[in-house]
Amino acid sequence: MKTAAAIFALAFAASLASVSASAQTPASPNDSWRFKLQKVEGGFLRLDAQTGQVSFCRERETAWSCETVADDRAALEAEIKRLTDRVAILERQTNEPGSRFRAPSDQEIEQVMGFFEKMMKRFRGVVENLKKDWEADTPRNKS
Repeated sequence: MKTAAAIFALAFAASLASVSASAQTPASPNDSWRFKLQKVEGGFLRLDAQTGQVSFCRERETAWSCETVADDRAALEAEIKRLTDRVAILERQTNEPGSRFRAPSDQEIEQVMGFFEKMMKRFRGVVENLKKDWEADTPRNKS
């Protein structure tokens, strides 16, 4: 497990170093070596200087074989781009005045007023019924 972690750490560091180095200095025409090798426990890390891909190479029985080291950089860059695009869309939506406040339409106002009118009529009916019940239960003082 320690070997796998060390290989991954070295591969990641090597890929970052190669990407930053290639971004800073262009490859010279005299630099004809495409692959760079770095000795690690159990074999070598092979860095492709053109693509930045890292492979772990080791000797197996009669021949050498190289396996690509997992690199999540492409997936992470795609996710960053997706989230950046999403943020841009959300910022455009929240900065538009129409998305913040919209005046109600005449139909919506009429609907709300109808609701309040109905509610007030019901409330008035409840009050009138309570008044009748109270007057019926209260003896009148006839003087």
